[in-house]
Amino acid sequence: MGRNDSTSKLIDEVLRFGVTTAAVGGILVLPGLAVALEKPIAALFDRLDKRSRERELRRVLYYMKEQNYLSGDYLHGLQLTDKAKQRLKQRSAYEITPTERWDKRWRVIIYDIPEKHKASRDKLTHFLRLSGCYQLQRSTWITPFACRDVIETICAKLHVDEYISYFEALNLDNEQALLDHARARYPHTKF
Repeated sequence: MGRNDSTSKLIDEVLRFGVTTAAVGGILVLPGLAVALEKPIAALFDRLDKRSRERELRRVLYYMKEQNYLSGDYLHGLQLTDKAKQRLKQRSAYEITPTERWDKRWRVIIYDIPEKHKASRDKLTHFLRLSGCYQLQRSTWITPFACRDVIETICAKLHVDEYISYFEALNLDNEQALLDHARARYPHTKF
């Protein structure tokens, strides 16, 4: 995952946490935010030490303020803007949602999109990568969570639905590597 992908994913994590905090009347403050997002930040920036991850969070928060996703100040707390809520709403419509408990089925997405649809193919690949899917081969992706509706919606929007195959599998040859990836990526799901 590249830096831009990690930054985008971290922005979404901050927004999700901000919506949860706002629901109970709170505001975002940096020390609490750093503690609450410790696991997602560690997963996104696994090669960085704790201090560097905190610096990365500050960089992302600064970027979010510049882009008008957050208002307020660091001392008294930050709040989500309408622009942030809109981004979160758009993202959740196209999101593979992790479940609390895995149903022991793998979802496999395979595509063979022609070169004339390269831009759409790149967007689909970017989405799958950001969604935490595991790339088994160049155009074969796997996730432990149900996502048929999301994949069909995205592929229809990109006009490449005829080039996509989606199926569920109970057993895969390299299942242990996939489970290790899934456990690291989704620490709140019981595998």
